[in-house]
Amino acid sequence: MGLNRNDFFVSKVFQKYLLASVLGMLATSISGLIDTVIVGHFLGEAGLSAMSLTAPVYLIYYTIGAVIGMGSSVAANYYIGRNEYEQYRSVFTLSCCLMALFSIVMTVAGLFFLPQIVGLLGGEGIVRAYGEAYLKYYIAGGSTTLLIYIPLNFLKIEGKPQAASWLFLLSGGLNTILTFLLMSPIGAMGIKGASIATALSMGIAACVGYGILFCRTKNIRFCRPRQVRRQLREILAAGSPGGANNLCQAVRVMCLNHMILSIGAEAFLPAFVLVKNVSDMLQSVMSGIATALLPIIGVYYGEKDNQSIRSVLRKSARAGSFIILMLAVAVVLGAGFLCRLFGIQDGAVAQSGQAAVQCLAASLLFAFFNILYGGYFNAVNRPFFSNLIILLRLCVYMVLPAVLLSDRLGMNGIWLSQIAAEILTLVTVLLLICLLRYRNRELDSYLLNRREEGMAEISFSVRNQLDDVIYASTKISDFCEENEIDAMRSMQIALALEEMLTIIISYCMGKDREQFIDIRIKKVEEDIMIRIRNSGKIFNPIQFYEENQEKEEMFEKLLGIQLIIKAAKSIEFRETFGANNLLIYF
Repeated sequence: MGLNRNDFFVSKVFQKYLLASVLGMLATSISGLIDTVIVGHFLGEAGLSAMSLTAPVYLIYYTIGAVIGMGSSVAANYYIGRNEYEQYRSVFTLSCCLMALFSIVMTVAGLFFLPQIVGLLGGEGIVRAYGEAYLKYYIAGGSTTLLIYIPLNFLKIEGKPQAASWLFLLSGGLNTILTFLLMSPIGAMGIKGASIATALSMGIAACVGYGILFCRTKNIRFCRPRQVRRQLREILAAGSPGGANNLCQAVRVMCLNHMILSIGAEAFLPAFVLVKNVSDMLQSVMSGIATALLPIIGVYYGEKDNQSIRSVLRKSARAGSFIILMLAVAVVLGAGFLCRLFGIQDGAVAQSGQAAVQCLAASLLFAFFNILYGGYFNAVNRPFFSNLIILLRLCVYMVLPAVLLSDRLGMNGIWLSQIAAEILTLVTVLLLICLLRYRNRELDSYLLNRREEGMAEISFSVRNQLDDVIYASTKISDFCEENEIDAMRSMQIALALEEMLTIIISYCMGKDREQFIDIRIKKVEEDIMIRIRNSGKIFNPIQFYEENQEKEEMFEKLLGIQLIIKAAKSIEFRETFGANNLLIYF
Protein backbone atom coordinates (compact mmCIF):
# COMPACT_ATOMS: atom_id res chain seq x y z
CA MET A 1 0.00 0.00 0.00
CA GLY A 2 1.37 3.45 -0.87
CA LEU A 3 0.36 7.08 -0.85
CA ASN A 4 -0.24 7.76 -4.54
CA ARG A 5 -2.34 10.39 -6.28
CA ASN A 6 -4.90 8.93 -8.67
CA ASP A 7 -7.21 10.74 -11.08
CA PHE A 8 -10.53 9.78 -9.50
CA PHE A 9 -11.54 13.27 -8.34
CA VAL A 10 -10.13 15.04 -11.40
CA SER A 11 -11.88 12.54 -13.68
CA LYS A 12 -15.24 13.04 -11.98
CA VAL A 13 -15.02 16.83 -12.16
CA PHE A 14 -13.65 16.89 -15.70
CA GLN A 15 -16.39 14.57 -17.01
CA LYS A 16 -19.02 16.74 -15.38
CA TYR A 17 -17.66 19.93 -16.93
CA LEU A 18 -16.74 18.40 -20.30
CA LEU A 19 -20.17 16.97 -21.06
CA ALA A 20 -22.00 20.10 -19.93
CA SER A 21 -19.64 22.45 -21.77
CA VAL A 22 -19.72 20.54 -25.08
CA LEU A 23 -23.49 20.08 -25.01
CA GLY A 24 -24.03 23.76 -24.25
CA MET A 25 -21.73 25.05 -26.99
CA LEU A 26 -23.11 22.49 -29.44
CA ALA A 27 -26.69 23.52 -28.68
CA THR A 28 -25.90 27.13 -29.54
CA SER A 29 -24.13 26.33 -32.80
CA ILE A 30 -26.83 23.90 -33.89
CA SER A 31 -29.40 26.59 -33.15
CA GLY A 32 -27.44 29.01 -35.35
CA LEU A 33 -27.20 26.39 -38.08
CA ILE A 34 -30.95 25.69 -37.96
CA ASP A 35 -31.58 29.44 -37.91
CA THR A 36 -29.61 29.78 -41.14
CA VAL A 37 -31.38 26.78 -42.67
CA ILE A 38 -34.76 28.41 -41.90
CA VAL A 39 -33.61 31.68 -43.50
CA GLY A 40 -32.46 29.74 -46.57
CA HIS A 41 -35.77 27.90 -46.70
CA PHE A 42 -37.90 31.06 -46.67
CA LEU A 43 -35.61 33.53 -48.48
CA GLY A 44 -33.40 31.31 -50.63
CA GLU A 45 -29.78 31.95 -51.54
CA ALA A 46 -30.21 35.75 -51.26
CA GLY A 47 -31.10 35.33 -47.58
CA LEU A 48 -28.07 33.10 -47.03
CA SER A 49 -25.81 35.68 -48.68
CA ALA A 50 -27.22 38.41 -46.39
CA MET A 51 -26.53 36.24 -43.33
CA SER A 52 -22.93 35.83 -44.49
CA LEU A 53 -22.42 39.57 -44.97
CA THR A 54 -23.89 40.49 -41.57
CA ALA A 55 -21.94 37.85 -39.62
CA PRO A 56 -19.12 40.26 -38.59
CA VAL A 57 -21.59 42.44 -36.66
CA TYR A 58 -22.81 39.77 -34.26
CA LEU A 59 -19.25 38.53 -33.95
CA ILE A 60 -18.41 41.99 -32.57
CA TYR A 61 -21.05 41.46 -29.88
CA TYR A 62 -19.59 38.04 -29.16
CA THR A 63 -16.15 39.67 -28.88
CA ILE A 64 -17.23 42.09 -26.14
CA GLY A 65 -19.20 39.36 -24.36
CA ALA A 66 -16.22 37.01 -24.41
CA VAL A 67 -13.73 39.62 -23.20
CA ILE A 68 -15.83 40.59 -20.17
CA GLY A 69 -17.66 37.32 -19.49
CA MET A 70 -14.82 34.88 -20.01
CA GLY A 71 -12.16 37.30 -18.76
CA SER A 72 -13.94 37.91 -15.47
CA SER A 73 -14.54 34.18 -14.96
CA VAL A 74 -10.85 33.34 -15.52
CA ALA A 75 -9.77 36.11 -13.13
CA ALA A 76 -12.36 34.90 -10.61
CA ASN A 77 -10.97 31.35 -10.79
CA TYR A 78 -7.55 32.61 -9.69
CA TYR A 79 -9.11 34.26 -6.63
CA ILE A 80 -10.94 31.06 -5.72
CA GLY A 81 -7.66 29.14 -5.99
CA ARG A 82 -6.13 31.66 -3.56
CA ASN A 83 -9.22 31.47 -1.30
CA GLU A 84 -9.98 35.19 -1.74
CA TYR A 85 -13.76 35.19 -2.03
CA GLU A 86 -14.31 38.91 -1.43
CA GLN A 87 -12.12 39.64 -4.44
CA TYR A 88 -14.09 37.01 -6.35
CA ARG A 89 -17.34 38.85 -5.64
CA SER A 90 -15.70 42.14 -6.58
CA VAL A 91 -14.78 40.73 -10.00
CA PHE A 92 -18.36 39.52 -10.48
CA THR A 93 -19.82 42.92 -9.60
CA LEU A 94 -17.37 44.76 -11.85
CA SER A 95 -18.12 42.45 -14.79
CA CYS A 96 -21.88 43.04 -14.43
CA CYS A 97 -21.36 46.81 -14.43
CA LEU A 98 -19.11 46.65 -17.49
CA MET A 99 -21.57 44.48 -19.41
CA ALA A 100 -24.46 46.84 -18.67
CA LEU A 101 -22.40 49.83 -19.81
CA PHE A 102 -21.38 48.21 -23.09
CA SER A 103 -24.97 47.09 -23.72
CA ILE A 104 -26.13 50.72 -23.69
CA VAL A 105 -23.20 52.05 -25.74
CA MET A 106 -23.41 49.32 -28.41
CA THR A 107 -27.16 49.72 -28.89
CA VAL A 108 -27.08 53.52 -29.21
CA ALA A 109 -23.97 53.63 -31.44
CA GLY A 110 -25.10 50.70 -33.59
CA LEU A 111 -28.51 52.19 -34.42
CA PHE A 112 -27.03 55.67 -35.03
CA PHE A 113 -24.38 54.39 -37.48
CA LEU A 114 -26.51 51.64 -39.06
CA PRO A 115 -26.31 53.01 -42.67
CA GLN A 116 -22.52 53.25 -42.45
CA ILE A 117 -22.25 49.72 -41.04
CA VAL A 118 -24.39 48.29 -43.85
CA GLY A 119 -22.32 50.14 -46.45
CA LEU A 120 -19.07 48.80 -44.99
CA LEU A 121 -20.30 45.20 -45.17
CA GLY A 122 -21.00 45.40 -48.91
CA GLY A 123 -23.60 43.60 -50.98
CA GLU A 124 -26.15 44.96 -53.42
CA GLY A 125 -29.85 44.89 -54.19
CA ILE A 126 -31.99 42.42 -52.30
CA VAL A 127 -29.00 41.05 -50.37
CA ARG A 128 -28.21 44.53 -49.01
CA ALA A 129 -31.87 45.14 -48.13
CA TYR A 130 -32.06 41.85 -46.24
CA GLY A 131 -28.84 42.65 -44.38
CA GLU A 132 -30.04 46.08 -43.28
CA ALA A 133 -33.39 44.72 -42.05
CA TYR A 134 -31.65 41.98 -40.09
CA LEU A 135 -29.15 44.30 -38.43
CA LYS A 136 -31.69 46.94 -37.44
CA TYR A 137 -33.53 44.58 -35.11
CA TYR A 138 -30.46 42.61 -34.08
CA ILE A 139 -28.72 45.76 -32.80
CA ALA A 140 -31.88 46.94 -31.06
CA GLY A 141 -31.89 43.74 -29.00
CA GLY A 142 -28.13 43.27 -28.90
CA SER A 143 -27.85 43.91 -25.16
CA THR A 144 -29.36 40.48 -24.50
CA THR A 145 -26.50 38.89 -26.43
CA LEU A 146 -24.02 40.58 -24.09
CA LEU A 147 -25.82 40.12 -20.76
CA ILE A 148 -26.12 36.34 -21.07
CA TYR A 149 -22.33 35.90 -20.93
CA ILE A 150 -22.22 36.58 -17.17
CA PRO A 151 -24.47 33.70 -16.00
CA LEU A 152 -23.06 31.35 -18.64
CA ASN A 153 -19.54 31.74 -17.23
CA PHE A 154 -20.18 32.20 -13.51
CA LEU A 155 -22.55 29.24 -13.24
CA LYS A 156 -19.61 27.03 -14.24
CA ILE A 157 -17.45 28.58 -11.53
CA GLU A 158 -20.19 27.92 -8.97
CA GLY A 159 -20.14 24.23 -9.84
CA LYS A 160 -23.29 24.30 -11.96
CA PRO A 161 -22.10 23.56 -15.52
CA GLN A 162 -25.35 21.71 -16.20
CA ALA A 163 -27.31 24.89 -15.49
CA ALA A 164 -25.12 26.76 -17.99
CA SER A 165 -25.82 24.03 -20.55
CA TRP A 166 -29.56 24.34 -19.94
CA LEU A 167 -29.29 28.05 -20.66
CA PHE A 168 -27.64 27.26 -23.98
CA LEU A 169 -30.38 24.73 -24.75
CA LEU A 170 -33.11 27.16 -23.67
CA SER A 171 -31.84 30.03 -25.82
CA GLY A 172 -31.15 27.72 -28.77
CA GLY A 173 -34.53 26.01 -28.62
CA LEU A 174 -36.45 29.27 -28.24
CA ASN A 175 -34.46 30.83 -31.07
CA THR A 176 -35.30 27.97 -33.43
CA ILE A 177 -39.02 27.99 -32.60
CA LEU A 178 -39.40 31.77 -32.70
CA THR A 179 -37.40 32.12 -35.94
CA PHE A 180 -39.65 29.64 -37.69
CA LEU A 181 -42.84 31.22 -36.33
CA LEU A 182 -41.84 34.81 -37.12
CA MET A 183 -40.55 34.01 -40.62
CA SER A 184 -43.35 31.66 -41.57
CA PRO A 185 -46.70 32.87 -42.94
CA ILE A 186 -47.88 32.99 -39.31
CA GLY A 187 -45.58 35.90 -38.42
CA ALA A 188 -44.73 37.00 -41.97
CA MET A 189 -41.86 39.19 -40.71
CA GLY A 190 -39.19 38.07 -43.16
CA ILE A 191 -35.54 38.24 -42.18
CA LYS A 192 -36.18 40.71 -39.35
CA GLY A 193 -38.11 37.91 -37.66
CA ALA A 194 -34.84 35.97 -37.35
CA SER A 195 -33.10 38.84 -35.52
CA ILE A 196 -36.08 39.48 -33.22
CA ALA A 197 -36.17 35.78 -32.35
CA THR A 198 -32.47 35.89 -31.41
CA ALA A 199 -32.95 38.89 -29.10
CA LEU A 200 -36.02 37.40 -27.38
CA SER A 201 -34.46 33.96 -26.84
CA MET A 202 -31.22 35.42 -25.46
CA GLY A 203 -33.14 37.79 -23.18
CA ILE A 204 -35.29 35.06 -21.67
CA ALA A 205 -32.27 32.80 -21.11
CA ALA A 206 -30.33 35.67 -19.52
CA CYS A 207 -33.16 36.37 -17.03
CA VAL A 208 -33.30 32.69 -16.06
CA GLY A 209 -29.50 32.59 -15.70
CA TYR A 210 -29.34 35.57 -13.34
CA GLY A 211 -32.18 34.09 -11.33
CA ILE A 212 -30.22 30.85 -10.82
CA LEU A 213 -27.05 32.78 -9.94
CA PHE A 214 -28.65 34.82 -7.19
CA CYS A 215 -31.09 32.23 -5.85
CA ARG A 216 -29.28 28.89 -6.22
CA THR A 217 -25.58 29.63 -5.59
CA LYS A 218 -23.80 30.31 -2.31
CA ASN A 219 -20.95 32.65 -3.28
CA ILE A 220 -22.58 35.07 -5.74
CA ARG A 221 -23.70 38.47 -4.55
CA PHE A 222 -23.01 42.10 -5.37
CA CYS A 223 -20.46 44.07 -3.39
CA ARG A 224 -18.52 47.28 -3.72
CA PRO A 225 -15.78 46.63 -6.33
CA ARG A 226 -12.26 46.65 -4.91
CA GLN A 227 -9.03 47.57 -6.65
CA VAL A 228 -11.00 48.34 -9.80
CA ARG A 229 -8.03 49.25 -11.98
CA ARG A 230 -6.11 46.10 -11.16
CA GLN A 231 -9.13 43.86 -11.59
CA LEU A 232 -10.03 45.58 -14.86
CA ARG A 233 -6.55 44.83 -16.17
CA GLU A 234 -6.90 41.21 -15.06
CA ILE A 235 -10.29 40.87 -16.78
CA LEU A 236 -9.04 42.39 -20.03
CA ALA A 237 -5.88 40.26 -20.05
CA ALA A 238 -7.74 37.02 -19.29
CA GLY A 239 -10.58 37.87 -21.69
CA SER A 240 -8.39 39.01 -24.55
CA PRO A 241 -8.12 35.52 -26.13
CA GLY A 242 -11.90 35.08 -26.20
CA GLY A 243 -12.36 38.58 -27.58
CA ALA A 244 -9.54 38.15 -30.08
CA ASN A 245 -11.13 34.91 -31.27
CA ASN A 246 -14.46 36.56 -32.09
CA LEU A 247 -12.82 39.69 -33.50
CA CYS A 248 -10.53 37.65 -35.75
CA GLN A 249 -13.52 35.55 -36.81
CA ALA A 250 -15.23 38.77 -37.89
CA VAL A 251 -12.14 39.95 -39.80
CA ARG A 252 -11.75 36.53 -41.38
CA VAL A 253 -15.37 36.43 -42.55
CA MET A 254 -15.17 39.95 -43.98
CA CYS A 255 -11.89 39.22 -45.77
CA LEU A 256 -13.12 35.96 -47.28
CA ASN A 257 -16.45 37.56 -48.26
CA HIS A 258 -14.61 40.33 -50.13
CA MET A 259 -12.17 37.83 -51.60
CA ILE A 260 -15.02 35.74 -53.00
CA LEU A 261 -16.60 38.88 -54.45
CA SER A 262 -13.27 40.07 -55.89
CA ILE A 263 -12.69 36.85 -57.87
CA GLY A 264 -16.19 37.14 -59.33
CA ALA A 265 -17.62 34.21 -57.37
CA GLU A 266 -20.56 35.91 -55.65
CA ALA A 267 -22.73 32.92 -56.59
CA PHE A 268 -20.59 30.82 -54.23
CA LEU A 269 -21.42 32.86 -51.12
CA PRO A 270 -24.08 30.28 -50.09
CA ALA A 271 -21.33 27.62 -50.11
CA PHE A 272 -19.30 29.84 -47.80
CA VAL A 273 -22.33 30.21 -45.50
CA LEU A 274 -22.60 26.41 -45.46
CA VAL A 275 -18.96 25.81 -44.52
CA LYS A 276 -19.02 28.63 -41.96
CA ASN A 277 -22.05 27.20 -40.15
CA VAL A 278 -20.69 23.65 -40.20
CA SER A 279 -17.33 25.00 -39.01
CA ASP A 280 -19.04 26.93 -36.19
CA MET A 281 -20.85 23.79 -35.09
CA LEU A 282 -17.69 21.68 -35.08
CA GLN A 283 -15.60 24.38 -33.43
CA SER A 284 -18.23 24.68 -30.72
CA VAL A 285 -17.44 21.10 -29.75
CA MET A 286 -13.72 21.86 -29.71
CA SER A 287 -14.30 25.10 -27.81
CA GLY A 288 -16.55 23.25 -25.38
CA ILE A 289 -13.67 20.91 -24.54
CA ALA A 290 -11.25 23.86 -24.20
CA THR A 291 -13.61 26.00 -22.09
CA ALA A 292 -14.27 23.02 -19.80
CA LEU A 293 -10.62 23.45 -18.84
CA LEU A 294 -10.90 27.07 -17.73
CA PRO A 295 -12.67 26.82 -14.35
CA ILE A 296 -10.80 23.66 -13.36
CA ILE A 297 -7.27 24.60 -14.42
CA GLY A 298 -7.79 28.20 -13.31
CA VAL A 299 -8.44 27.12 -9.72
CA TYR A 300 -5.59 24.59 -9.76
CA TYR A 301 -3.28 27.26 -11.16
CA GLY A 302 -4.23 29.60 -8.33
CA GLU A 303 -3.36 26.75 -5.92
CA LYS A 304 -0.09 26.02 -7.82
CA ASP A 305 -1.17 22.40 -8.19
CA ASN A 306 0.73 21.48 -11.37
CA GLN A 307 0.07 17.76 -11.08
CA SER A 308 -3.69 18.24 -11.36
CA ILE A 309 -3.26 20.73 -14.22
CA ARG A 310 -1.32 18.16 -16.27
CA SER A 311 -3.91 15.48 -15.53
CA VAL A 312 -6.83 17.63 -16.73
CA LEU A 313 -5.01 18.65 -19.92
CA ARG A 314 -4.10 15.05 -20.80
CA LYS A 315 -7.69 13.96 -20.29
CA SER A 316 -8.90 16.79 -22.52
CA ALA A 317 -6.49 15.82 -25.29
CA ARG A 318 -7.48 12.14 -25.25
CA ALA A 319 -11.23 12.69 -25.04
CA GLY A 320 -11.22 15.50 -27.59
CA SER A 321 -9.12 13.64 -30.17
CA PHE A 322 -11.55 10.74 -30.20
CA ILE A 323 -14.62 12.98 -30.48
CA ILE A 324 -13.12 15.13 -33.24
CA LEU A 325 -12.03 12.17 -35.38
CA MET A 326 -15.55 10.74 -35.22
CA LEU A 327 -17.03 14.10 -36.22
CA ALA A 328 -14.57 14.47 -39.11
CA VAL A 329 -15.67 11.12 -40.56
CA ALA A 330 -19.35 12.06 -40.15
CA VAL A 331 -18.83 15.40 -41.93
CA VAL A 332 -17.08 13.80 -44.91
CA LEU A 333 -19.83 11.20 -45.30
CA GLY A 334 -22.60 13.79 -44.94
CA ALA A 335 -21.22 16.55 -47.20
CA GLY A 336 -23.88 16.06 -49.87
CA PHE A 337 -26.69 15.98 -47.34
CA LEU A 338 -25.51 19.25 -45.80
CA CYS A 339 -25.69 21.00 -49.18
CA ARG A 340 -29.26 19.83 -49.68
CA LEU A 341 -30.14 20.80 -46.12
CA PHE A 342 -29.06 24.40 -46.77
CA GLY A 343 -31.14 24.55 -49.93
CA ILE A 344 -28.12 24.82 -52.26
CA GLN A 345 -29.44 23.55 -55.58
CA ASP A 346 -27.05 24.97 -58.15
CA GLY A 347 -24.77 22.11 -59.28
CA ALA A 348 -21.49 24.06 -59.29
CA VAL A 349 -22.20 25.68 -55.93
CA ALA A 350 -23.17 22.33 -54.39
CA GLN A 351 -19.98 20.72 -55.70
CA SER A 352 -17.90 23.55 -54.29
CA GLY A 353 -19.74 23.29 -50.97
CA GLN A 354 -18.93 19.59 -50.70
CA ALA A 355 -15.26 20.28 -51.38
CA ALA A 356 -15.29 22.99 -48.71
CA VAL A 357 -16.79 20.68 -46.10
CA GLN A 358 -14.26 17.94 -46.90
CA CYS A 359 -11.35 20.39 -46.50
CA LEU A 360 -12.85 21.48 -43.21
CA ALA A 361 -12.97 17.87 -41.99
CA ALA A 362 -9.30 17.39 -42.89
CA SER A 363 -8.33 20.37 -40.74
CA LEU A 364 -10.31 19.40 -37.62
CA LEU A 365 -7.71 17.47 -35.60
CA PHE A 366 -5.11 20.22 -36.05
CA ALA A 367 -7.74 22.83 -35.20
CA PHE A 368 -8.66 20.95 -32.02
CA PHE A 369 -5.11 21.05 -30.64
CA ASN A 370 -4.81 24.73 -31.54
CA ILE A 371 -8.05 25.54 -29.67
CA LEU A 372 -7.07 23.29 -26.76
CA TYR A 373 -3.69 25.00 -26.44
CA GLY A 374 -5.41 28.38 -26.63
CA GLY A 375 -7.78 27.60 -23.75
CA TYR A 376 -5.04 26.02 -21.69
CA PHE A 377 -2.58 28.91 -22.03
CA ASN A 378 -5.30 31.37 -21.06
CA ALA A 379 -6.09 29.32 -17.93
CA VAL A 380 -2.41 29.30 -16.83
CA ASN A 381 -2.04 33.05 -17.27
CA ARG A 382 -0.22 33.04 -20.61
CA PRO A 383 -2.67 35.11 -22.69
CA PHE A 384 0.07 36.05 -25.18
CA PHE A 385 0.20 32.48 -26.47
CA SER A 386 -3.59 32.24 -26.59
CA ASN A 387 -3.87 35.46 -28.59
CA LEU A 388 -1.04 34.42 -30.90
CA ILE A 389 -2.76 31.11 -31.72
CA ILE A 390 -5.99 32.93 -32.52
CA LEU A 391 -4.29 35.58 -34.66
CA LEU A 392 -2.34 32.99 -36.66
CA ARG A 393 -5.10 30.44 -37.32
CA LEU A 394 -7.91 32.89 -38.04
CA CYS A 395 -6.11 35.74 -39.77
CA VAL A 396 -2.45 35.49 -40.76
CA TYR A 397 -2.27 31.82 -41.77
CA MET A 398 -5.85 31.82 -43.06
CA VAL A 399 -5.98 34.94 -45.21
CA LEU A 400 -2.49 34.82 -46.75
CA PRO A 401 -2.79 31.22 -48.08
CA ALA A 402 -6.32 32.05 -49.26
CA VAL A 403 -5.00 34.99 -51.30
CA LEU A 404 -2.18 32.95 -52.80
CA LEU A 405 -4.19 29.81 -53.51
CA SER A 406 -7.35 31.53 -54.81
CA ASP A 407 -5.34 33.16 -57.61
CA ARG A 408 -4.48 29.72 -58.98
CA LEU A 409 -7.28 27.45 -57.78
CA GLY A 410 -10.24 29.82 -57.38
CA MET A 411 -12.73 28.77 -54.71
CA ASN A 412 -10.87 25.49 -54.04
CA GLY A 413 -7.87 27.56 -53.01
CA ILE A 414 -9.97 29.32 -50.36
CA TRP A 415 -11.20 25.99 -49.02
CA LEU A 416 -7.67 24.52 -48.90
CA SER A 417 -6.48 27.49 -46.87
CA GLN A 418 -8.45 26.07 -43.91
CA ILE A 419 -6.07 23.11 -43.71
CA ALA A 420 -2.97 25.26 -44.23
CA ALA A 421 -3.98 27.67 -41.45
CA GLU A 422 -4.40 24.98 -38.79
CA ILE A 423 -1.22 23.03 -39.64
CA LEU A 424 0.98 26.13 -39.84
CA THR A 425 -0.40 27.44 -36.53
CA LEU A 426 0.19 24.18 -34.68
CA VAL A 427 3.75 23.88 -36.00
CA THR A 428 4.48 27.49 -34.99
CA VAL A 429 3.14 26.94 -31.45
CA LEU A 430 5.16 23.76 -30.92
CA LEU A 431 8.32 25.49 -32.13
CA LEU A 432 7.72 28.41 -29.76
CA ILE A 433 7.20 26.03 -26.83
CA CYS A 434 10.51 24.30 -27.63
CA LEU A 435 12.27 27.66 -27.91
CA LEU A 436 10.87 28.89 -24.60
CA ARG A 437 11.87 25.68 -22.82
CA TYR A 438 15.36 25.93 -24.30
CA ARG A 439 15.72 29.43 -22.84
CA ASN A 440 14.21 28.45 -19.46
CA ARG A 441 15.18 24.97 -18.33
CA GLU A 442 12.80 25.12 -15.36
CA LEU A 443 9.75 24.89 -17.62
CA ASP A 444 8.22 21.54 -18.50
CA SER A 445 6.42 20.68 -21.76
CA TYR A 446 3.25 22.29 -20.37
CA LEU A 447 5.20 25.51 -19.68
CA LEU A 448 4.68 25.01 -15.95
CA ASN A 449 7.51 25.96 -13.60
CA ARG A 450 9.03 22.88 -11.94
CA ARG A 451 11.30 24.78 -9.55
CA GLU A 452 9.10 24.65 -6.43
CA GLU A 453 7.11 21.60 -7.40
CA GLY A 454 7.16 18.83 -4.82
CA MET A 455 9.02 20.98 -2.26
CA ALA A 456 7.46 20.86 1.21
CA GLU A 457 4.26 19.28 -0.06
CA ILE A 458 2.68 15.90 -0.61
CA SER A 459 -0.42 14.85 -2.59
CA PHE A 460 -2.22 11.53 -2.50
CA SER A 461 -5.61 9.87 -2.80
CA VAL A 462 -7.33 7.88 -0.06
CA ARG A 463 -9.89 5.17 -0.75
CA ASN A 464 -13.10 5.28 1.30
CA GLN A 465 -11.98 2.42 3.51
CA LEU A 466 -10.92 2.61 7.17
CA ASP A 467 -7.62 0.76 6.57
CA ASP A 468 -6.57 3.35 4.00
CA VAL A 469 -7.47 6.19 6.37
CA ILE A 470 -5.34 4.76 9.20
CA TYR A 471 -2.44 4.10 6.86
CA ALA A 472 -2.63 7.65 5.47
CA SER A 473 -2.51 9.22 8.94
CA THR A 474 0.55 7.19 9.98
CA LYS A 475 2.47 8.19 6.85
CA ILE A 476 1.88 11.92 7.50
CA SER A 477 4.45 11.81 10.30
CA ASP A 478 7.14 11.07 7.69
CA PHE A 479 6.21 14.23 5.80
CA CYS A 480 6.27 16.26 9.03
CA GLU A 481 9.67 14.87 10.00
CA GLU A 482 11.15 15.67 6.58
CA ASN A 483 9.94 19.27 6.89
CA GLU A 484 11.12 19.75 10.49
CA ILE A 485 7.65 19.99 12.02
CA ASP A 486 7.62 19.43 15.77
CA ALA A 487 6.22 16.22 17.19
CA MET A 488 3.19 17.85 18.83
CA ARG A 489 1.95 19.47 15.61
CA SER A 490 2.79 16.31 13.67
CA MET A 491 0.54 14.29 15.98
CA GLN A 492 -2.24 16.89 15.73
CA ILE A 493 -2.11 16.88 11.93
CA ALA A 494 -2.15 13.09 11.66
CA LEU A 495 -5.01 12.75 14.14
CA ALA A 496 -7.00 15.56 12.52
CA LEU A 497 -6.60 14.02 9.08
CA GLU A 498 -7.73 10.62 10.33
CA GLU A 499 -10.77 12.08 12.07
CA MET A 500 -11.82 14.24 9.13
CA LEU A 501 -11.44 11.45 6.56
CA THR A 502 -13.56 9.15 8.74
CA ILE A 503 -16.27 11.83 8.99
CA ILE A 504 -16.21 12.48 5.22
CA ILE A 505 -16.56 8.78 4.42
CA SER A 506 -19.49 8.49 6.85
CA TYR A 507 -21.44 11.54 5.66
CA CYS A 508 -20.35 12.07 2.02
CA MET A 509 -19.62 8.68 0.54
CA GLY A 510 -20.42 5.55 2.45
CA LYS A 511 -18.56 2.31 1.78
CA ASP A 512 -20.88 0.59 -0.69
CA ARG A 513 -18.80 1.54 -3.75
CA GLU A 514 -15.18 2.50 -4.19
CA GLN A 515 -14.47 6.22 -4.17
CA PHE A 516 -11.44 8.35 -3.40
CA ILE A 517 -10.62 11.52 -1.49
CA ASP A 518 -7.85 13.82 -2.74
CA ILE A 519 -5.46 15.13 -0.08
CA ARG A 520 -2.85 17.86 -0.49
CA ILE A 521 -0.60 18.85 2.40
CA LYS A 522 1.79 21.77 2.03
CA LYS A 523 4.05 23.80 4.26
CA VAL A 524 3.20 27.48 3.80
CA GLU A 525 5.81 29.53 5.66
CA GLU A 526 5.33 28.42 9.31
CA ASP A 527 1.86 26.90 8.77
CA ILE A 528 0.78 23.50 7.50
CA MET A 529 -2.08 23.56 5.00
CA ILE A 530 -4.32 20.55 4.43
CA ARG A 531 -6.71 20.62 1.48
CA ILE A 532 -9.28 17.80 1.29
CA ARG A 533 -11.46 17.36 -1.79
CA ASN A 534 -14.05 14.77 -2.71
CA SER A 535 -16.89 14.49 -5.21
CA GLY A 536 -19.37 12.85 -2.84
CA LYS A 537 -22.54 14.36 -1.39
CA ILE A 538 -22.07 18.00 -0.35
CA PHE A 539 -21.28 18.03 3.39
CA ASN A 540 -20.05 21.05 5.36
CA PRO A 541 -18.52 19.71 8.60
CA ILE A 542 -18.30 23.17 10.19
CA GLN A 543 -21.99 23.89 9.60
CA PHE A 544 -22.86 20.36 10.75
CA TYR A 545 -20.98 20.98 14.02
CA GLU A 546 -22.58 24.39 14.63
CA GLU A 547 -26.09 23.02 14.03
CA ASN A 548 -25.70 20.02 16.34
CA GLN A 549 -23.24 21.03 19.09
CA GLU A 550 -26.03 21.61 21.64
CA LYS A 551 -27.53 18.14 21.15
CA GLU A 552 -26.32 15.63 23.74
CA GLU A 553 -26.99 12.62 21.54
CA MET A 554 -24.57 14.03 18.93
CA PHE A 555 -21.65 14.46 21.36
CA GLU A 556 -19.65 11.42 20.21
CA LYS A 557 -20.28 12.07 16.53
CA LEU A 558 -19.08 15.66 16.85
CA LEU A 559 -16.01 14.90 18.95
CA GLY A 560 -13.69 14.53 15.95
CA ILE A 561 -14.80 17.80 14.35
CA GLN A 562 -14.53 19.60 17.68
CA LEU A 563 -10.99 18.30 18.10
CA ILE A 564 -9.98 19.64 14.69
CA ILE A 565 -11.64 23.04 15.21
CA LYS A 566 -9.82 23.53 18.52
CA ALA A 567 -6.43 22.38 17.21
CA ALA A 568 -6.45 24.20 13.86
CA LYS A 569 -5.57 27.85 13.32
CA SER A 570 -8.37 28.08 10.75
CA ILE A 571 -10.76 25.75 8.99
CA GLU A 572 -12.93 26.69 6.02
CA PHE A 573 -15.35 24.78 3.80
CA ARG A 574 -16.24 25.78 0.23
CA GLU A 575 -17.99 24.18 -2.72
CA THR A 576 -15.43 24.23 -5.56
CA PHE A 577 -16.41 22.68 -8.91
CA GLY A 578 -19.64 21.76 -7.15
CA ALA A 579 -17.63 19.41 -4.92
CA ASN A 580 -16.48 19.40 -1.28
CA ASN A 581 -13.39 21.50 -0.62
CA LEU A 582 -12.11 21.71 2.97
CA LEU A 583 -9.08 23.86 3.85
CA ILE A 584 -7.38 23.49 7.24
CA TYR A 585 -4.37 25.42 8.57
CA PHE A 586 -2.29 24.26 11.55
